[in-house]
Amino acid sequence: MRLGLAGVVAGATLALGFSAAAAPVTYERLLNAQQESHNWLLPYGSYNSHNHSNLTQINRSNVGDLRVKFLHTIGGLNMVDPVERTQSTPAVNDGFMYLFTTWGVVSKVDVRSGSRALPVWRNDGESEMGKRMRGTVALLDNFVFHNTGDRRLIKIDADSGETVWEVSTLMPVEEAFRVDQTASIQPIALKNQLLTASTLTVRRNELSSWDAETGDLMWSFWTVPGPGEFGHETWADDWGAWKTGNAALWTQGSFDPETNLVIYGTGEPGNWRDPTSRPGDNLFTNAAIAINVDTGLLEWYFQEIPNESWDYDTVSPRMLYDIEIDGVTRKVQGNFSRDGYYYTLDRTNGDFLGAEAFTKVNWTAGLDPKTGMPVEYNPNKLIQDYAPMKAGRPGVPEASQNVCPNFYGAPTYFPPTYDAARMEATITNSEGCFSYDMDAPGGPRVDIDPPEEAGAPRTYPNNSREAIGRQLGQIASVDVRTGKTIAEAFTPYALYSGVLGTSGGLLFVGHPDGKFAAYDMDTLGEVWSFHNGTPISAPPISYMVDGKQYIAVAVGGQNLAGLANAPELGEYQLNSQVVVFGL
Repeated sequence: MRLGLAGVVAGATLALGFSAAAAPVTYERLLNAQQESHNWLLPYGSYNSHNHSNLTQINRSNVGDLRVKFLHTIGGLNMVDPVERTQSTPAVNDGFMYLFTTWGVVSKVDVRSGSRALPVWRNDGESEMGKRMRGTVALLDNFVFHNTGDRRLIKIDADSGETVWEVSTLMPVEEAFRVDQTASIQPIALKNQLLTASTLTVRRNELSSWDAETGDLMWSFWTVPGPGEFGHETWADDWGAWKTGNAALWTQGSFDPETNLVIYGTGEPGNWRDPTSRPGDNLFTNAAIAINVDTGLLEWYFQEIPNESWDYDTVSPRMLYDIEIDGVTRKVQGNFSRDGYYYTLDRTNGDFLGAEAFTKVNWTAGLDPKTGMPVEYNPNKLIQDYAPMKAGRPGVPEASQNVCPNFYGAPTYFPPTYDAARMEATITNSEGCFSYDMDAPGGPRVDIDPPEEAGAPRTYPNNSREAIGRQLGQIASVDVRTGKTIAEAFTPYALYSGVLGTSGGLLFVGHPDGKFAAYDMDTLGEVWSFHNGTPISAPPISYMVDGKQYIAVAVGGQNLAGLANAPELGEYQLNSQVVVFGL
């Protein structure tokens, strides 16, 4: 642990000497964050990940009057490095906004005037790695907690901006089997702890808890089980594929205080293209996992696709809500998965309750209505086939062709929105299909080359991935009581920003060509837009100061030119800013 006393900080802090105090963010406030409509205290607005604002001042009748109120540069982008892209979400507490860059710089700005963001302090975490980071910084008591791309958890005094302490969140190499451990999500604050997670493909990943007072490690849960742990037998190879098994945590989890469980969706197995290299179901990849936040123990899991081979990780945030099924109220989690289905699970035990496709799906003929497993799944087989010739196979070029949905489609990292009054969930999506060739020209490539103790290096054929035709954007709303799609609309470009819903009957969505638009929640028709001129791949938020509602979004995001077969998108340059709109 590295400690920083007042005036002796790990990074540079700029204090401007005026009142910059807001009420401490207690755990009780976080539990009731959705009732604080004027603030945005958690990554998706609340522990239940509804990504919905109860504010109504901006609504369908006046959204046409929405205007830019101010812009504030975030910084931290390097145009040469494609991983440096703004995918962050501002946090707002009592008129103060907290922002962070891809290089570990956290800033606090005063937005109480409604016409500008006045800098209060800036804390430079001096990260050695520029990394796209998602979510919000964590607010707890009178502190700000920040996770850097090179895996350091930093505690900052919310008033002064001075570093209180920082700790390394790197796991021991003999357990992680990688030296180059990274993170792509900010911590979650709950109770007296911070939850961090690793997000690196082709390695073993973990979720960890850290004491908010001392920075001490409380527990860790490995998303790929090791020898002697439940699920380890589902890695049935003879070379140690579990050591580089992936199951990354790309988005922040949802917390249910009633069950004391935090629920995450996990990433695909590594190497995802070749299921023959890792026979077995490959737990806990492509799964919902529920972890007890006091003990770090797995309470339940539900795996969507055992032995998966399309990069269909299921990392879209889990929305927590209650519905009535057969006359009984069930506590559920609902999630849009990258495999094209909307899943409903009992959040107390992980029981499958139903799933419906919300986009075009052909990798399977369907899901078993009782188990939720693909109908082709055979628990007695180590290599799963699913729909004929859709799964990848070395030396079989006709396999894995025209697979739907696109691996970069359906929801990836960015949140849907849930409207409890309407009992509707809405997602933004990339509508389309893709092919990949495991034996593409270009010679062999090493996709997994772990340290010696992780097993023999694995050499895989070169491969190519290609979207089939132009990838459109889709906005889809489902009735969560049935899981069925009740409305959808399409846009010229794939959507990659997530969606904010408001009680004003509006949905706010960012586009890869820089358009920021509002849609009518009933019709999904566009009712307002503004062009920022730089790609958007971060979810918007809403907050209120002095009785006035604002919509804010971070811009300067993902360039989808190649992924969406839209070369004109490649002409847009990145400009990392937060843009704030109001009436």
